Amino acid sequence: MTTRRGSGMGVLLTGLTVACGAAACGGAPPRAVAVSPPPKEAAPACARIHPSAGAAPLDRQRQGAAIALASQDGRVIAYVADEDDATIHVVDVEMRTELGTVAVPGAPSQIVLAPDGRLFVAVRDKATVAVFEPANGPQKWLEQRCTFATAPEPVALSFTPDDRTLLVSSGWGAALTAHDPSRGAALFRAPLAREPRAVVVSDDGKRAFVSHAVGSTMSVVALDRPDHPVAPLSLVGNDPVGAKRKKSTRSTSDSGDRPSCQGFALAKSIAPSGRIFAPQVLVDNGNSEERTGGYGTASGADSETADVAVVDEDTERPLASSLVVHPPGAVAKRERTGKCLLPRAAAVDPRRESLFVTCLGIDALIELDAASSEPEQAEKRRWTVASGPTGVAVDASHDRVLVWSQFDRTLDVVALGAPDLESQLLSADLPVVRVAMSRRAAPPATADIALGRKLFHAAGDRRISSDGRACASCHPDGRDDAIVWATPDGPRQTPMLAGRLAGSAPYAWSGNGEDVKQHLGHTFQRLRGGGLGAAELDALVAYITTMRTPPRDPAVETADLRRGSAIFHSGEAGCSSCHGASGDVPDGSKHDVASRANADSAAEFDTPSLRFVGGTAPYFHDGRYKTLRELLVASDGKMGHTAHLTASDLDALETYLRTL
Repeated sequence: MTTRRGSGMGVLLTGLTVACGAAACGGAPPRAVAVSPPPKEAAPACARIHPSAGAAPLDRQRQGAAIALASQDGRVIAYVADEDDATIHVVDVEMRTELGTVAVPGAPSQIVLAPDGRLFVAVRDKATVAVFEPANGPQKWLEQRCTFATAPEPVALSFTPDDRTLLVSSGWGAALTAHDPSRGAALFRAPLAREPRAVVVSDDGKRAFVSHAVGSTMSVVALDRPDHPVAPLSLVGNDPVGAKRKKSTRSTSDSGDRPSCQGFALAKSIAPSGRIFAPQVLVDNGNSEERTGGYGTASGADSETADVAVVDEDTERPLASSLVVHPPGAVAKRERTGKCLLPRAAAVDPRRESLFVTCLGIDALIELDAASSEPEQAEKRRWTVASGPTGVAVDASHDRVLVWSQFDRTLDVVALGAPDLESQLLSADLPVVRVAMSRRAAPPATADIALGRKLFHAAGDRRISSDGRACASCHPDGRDDAIVWATPDGPRQTPMLAGRLAGSAPYAWSGNGEDVKQHLGHTFQRLRGGGLGAAELDALVAYITTMRTPPRDPAVETADLRRGSAIFHSGEAGCSSCHGASGDVPDGSKHDVASRANADSAAEFDTPSLRFVGGTAPYFHDGRYKTLRELLVASDGKMGHTAHLTASDLDALETYLRTL
């Protein structure tokens, strides 16, 4: 680990401009633009008022998570971020009891402790970071000091090694923003590709590494350069068996390359240092030139494979061995106990040289060998935890791991001890102490919606799919995976679900789903699933139709926005005649817009909703258009008319579309 790449390429997105990706899980990064300058006005002071009060950070971790550990009066305190309840739970880990709760001004996604004990909270639905300090009084655990604005949907936090900069990764805002933690003022904003998630900083503090939920890439942001360029790092997998099959059969169905998705988590290795672990999923989406029996490969192999990419932070390159797809059955234990197809959180135990990963869908905590070049193939043991494990923290000094399970609102305390690995590898039901959390407010969801959320994330449920995929596999956070799948009807790009279903029937690109239930039935058939019972199907529909939508930026009224709206609604352009006056209630009809691909079984396609269109690249049923501008220009005369528009008119139309 000696050489470093000193140059990088910035990527699209600032203000209302949303980064667009290519077909394979988001694909290549967009064009470069300048980063936003720091704001002229300083944010309110966020410094501590009571510097000697309260808990201090335990085993200083600079990376954010759903759990932050502190020490006070000889006991370990866990702060737990509860998105559903807009709450920080304060838990005495030794006594296994909840000490109290602290209200948060929105849904907290990640939290991180500063060296002085302040707690920084990413408030996902408010585009803010809230700062708390330990309270100076009994039975009052935290007091809010300030809030400061950041890019839309802050989802992850990290301090630089000198603790002078707080980095905030924003999912829907597609940006990495640097803030002064004492004042909250923004120092710079680096635009990123779609759906950035976790962020970690190199040991020397010169680069930030950001994972992406879609796109087959990791972003590397230069923190030590004034323009903060962004370099995309490919995490595409390699399937040597598929490549060999292609060569022997002269088939075009297996290239050997596998796009990656589900990049929600990152963890930094401490011993050995210099490694970054990126749990993800490698995808065999099939060949878009062929029709298949379901969604994905025609070879009969699983369409998704669990993986942990290992990145060398100095060379900024992944270890090739960590991206290799192994054939099914290579590790028999995983076939029996479930594959981690929805990784959501990760943490490293330096004493054990272990990587801990939490997995939605199979509700598991998995311990992997952090010293291995292929951690996914070096599983040590696993535990069954409560439903919806979205956070993990390692308390190395006490040989235990804490897991926050959002769906069941439970903090699981896993004692590591000195296990007999041979015997424990055979069991997924090792003892776990569970601490139930209180609820601050009235339940925000009905029992049907709560059940529907579990079903949506159920990996390995053969009623949904035969190969382990869950609904959330293709629709992370209810959005889309940016993948074009081979299907029985031809190539099909995954559509977004959250906020797009109301008023947009019929469903599917072919328009053959009269309602959501019928569409789900068709989907289960193509996934070779057995189908859900009536009550469970109702619960799944209840969740899908009420799931949280991406945050909306308040549209600032400008001349460009007004001009873009006028163009959209004009008879000459013809956009609203099919997509509706607001873009979210299409005409419910199928049209031939000269987009039939070689493998398509029909030439007509259902008109999609345009809601949130700015963040759902690529475009068209087969993902042929990588950006909105390309879509608007190339589809002239086939789907509306744009040839008469000037470059500034197209800019205005794009600006308007991104506000839908």
